[in-house]
Amino acid sequence: MELKAFADIVSEGIQKEMGEDYSISVVEKFKNKIGIEFVKKSEASLQTHTVHIQDLLGEYNKKDDIETIVQEVISRYNRSLEAASEVYQLDFELEQCRNRVIYRLMSRERNQKLLDGTPYIPFLDMAITFHIVVSLNKRYVQTIRISEKIQKRWGVSVEQLLKMASANTENILPLEITSLDKMVEKYINVEKRPPKHPQDLDMIVITNCIGIYGAAAILYKDLMQSLADELNCDLYVVPSSVHEMIVIPAEDKELYEMLSSLVKEVNTQFVDPDEILSDRVFIYMREENRFI
Repeated sequence: MELKAFADIVSEGIQKEMGEDYSISVVEKFKNKIGIEFVKKSEASLQTHTVHIQDLLGEYNKKDDIETIVQEVISRYNRSLEAASEVYQLDFELEQCRNRVIYRLMSRERNQKLLDGTPYIPFLDMAITFHIVVSLNKRYVQTIRISEKIQKRWGVSVEQLLKMASANTENILPLEITSLDKMVEKYINVEKRPPKHPQDLDMIVITNCIGIYGAAAILYKDLMQSLADELNCDLYVVPSSVHEMIVIPAEDKELYEMLSSLVKEVNTQFVDPDEILSDRVFIYMREENRFI
């Protein structure tokens, strides 16, 4: 079943379940991103909450159980309300948030306006930004970006933010390493069986346990050095999106040009503009323990 047709069925089921006090509709975003939008009519602000459902299509195709899907989407909506409530309860004092600070990677070029007023650390042509985790489960993470206003309130430098985030991110969002084939299987809901050894892979996907903003996992302590040592070579690092990096042994020098052309084409045709990380392919130099 096509995603749009699936969304229409889910939306209809949710509308029946939620009743006339709610307006339920299908929202289409750029390049195959579809969500269900909830609007509670009795709220003066008519605030909207959108729940994305791409990952549920595979489950429906396997079980043909729309009621379970409907209840899962409603459950996600309720959790988003709870997470929003948690935001208002935070007072954003440093000691309350210290263990919640994590980092992410984003494109510097594509986010110049957003980065104005945001503490960040340049990394290649990307930016390491900092965020406070508000709510987290196996499917999603809700965060608040740390602004210069919050940084000033805390009285900390970007180096101190990086130190906090380095201590927290890998623990809050543990590393996940798999193959490109296994990542595809994940999105069509086929049982995932992560390989035991990276050398069993041609293309290694680096992300975190929930697959959201997982490209930053390449910053995890000693990860790239360990992979390069195990594979006994330098590594090509392909920025698939803000959500994952693809790592390939850099043994074939001609492969670099092909990958460089490929990443630009994929970014143009398949990646949501706000999820593009870079048009470049990077190289991790094993002996020097650095990216170029």
